Amino acid sequence: MTAPASSPSRPVGRRTVVIAVAVVAALLLGAALVVVISRGDPDAERTTPQGDQPTTAPASDTTEGTVPGLRFLPEDVPDDGSRAPLTGLPVADPRTLDRPLLAIKVDNLDVPGETARPQTGLAFADVVVEEVVEGGITRFVLLMHSTDPPPVGPIRSARTTDVHLLPAFGTSLFAYSGGNPGVLAAVRAAPAILDRGGESPPAYVRVPDRSAPHDLYLRTEVVWGDPGVATPPPPLSDFRPRGAPVSGGEPTGGVAIDHGGMASSPIRWEWQPTVRRWVRYQRESVHVDGEGYAVGPRNVVVAFTDYRPSPADPRSPEAVTVGAGEAWILIDGKVVTGRWERPTEDSPFSLLDAAGRPVRLSAGRTWIELVEPAAATLLPAA
Repeated sequence: MTAPASSPSRPVGRRTVVIAVAVVAALLLGAALVVVISRGDPDAERTTPQGDQPTTAPASDTTEGTVPGLRFLPEDVPDDGSRAPLTGLPVADPRTLDRPLLAIKVDNLDVPGETARPQTGLAFADVVVEEVVEGGITRFVLLMHSTDPPPVGPIRSARTTDVHLLPAFGTSLFAYSGGNPGVLAAVRAAPAILDRGGESPPAYVRVPDRSAPHDLYLRTEVVWGDPGVATPPPPLSDFRPRGAPVSGGEPTGGVAIDHGGMASSPIRWEWQPTVRRWVRYQRESVHVDGEGYAVGPRNVVVAFTDYRPSPADPRSPEAVTVGAGEAWILIDGKVVTGRWERPTEDSPFSLLDAAGRPVRLSAGRTWIELVEPAAATLLPAA
């Protein structure tokens, strides 16, 4: 695989833009959810779901500082020894660790005049993988396991990138809105993926306050209610206790990413030391989800990879996630320059430093950016 050139990083100025975003959760959880999808059938049954699912989130997080105007999903809960495999964090209810991984495809179109923001569920995912689709647009694969999110969305279609990516995390349920015939055939043929795309109500619902195609949402409890042979995920890392020293690495203020293309939305991750999180900016505004939580994971992994034309549609890029490539692993205000490795499709990702030693992520949530060489630039440390 092609690695990015080892030229010095361009300095990029740091700007902090704080925005207040109206919370869509009230609309999702309080308003009637209507017009249900059933594999694209225009005569699909209409329904209003009963008994909205409560959000499982602890009431406080005493280890955090504050960033004015921002709030983050709390993480500290009583520690009874149960740890989530994708975060290394204690969980409020250990029984959640027995359920399978649920991978959800979420919209991220964000251009002047049309946007999928604010999405719901971003702050609740244990891991989020961001991949490029047509025109430089990105979509998210939310890996849900240890928390109970509100209805997640907007849901969008699958790509062949997902078919090759998801087996790295075990046998998972996969929720998405559809795809072309080649993609659908690949999803259904994948032994490590249980197809839960385009299901009938009450799993998928359309909300009245958003326009199609940005109006389709998923009720995760319905999908988890039919787990089939899907399994809990393997551990993502041998997690470091939060605040433990990072082995190696250089201080950095974060990373800027620009995928190019007419519909690309520039991305920036900035280190916020008072909360020990990487805060995400998109189009120069803090990325806040529909529950009002700022996107602020503990780890950001920039995995440099090639994109090739998808066999299902040559106009659609497919990320190459089997093999190896350079990686920037952002942890606790530092960047560890190393590699990602995944020798086979059913292998997990390994993150290694320049000497070939495993890199331990910080306990907490992780975002993985699938980035082409030269599309990312490190920011100078403050």
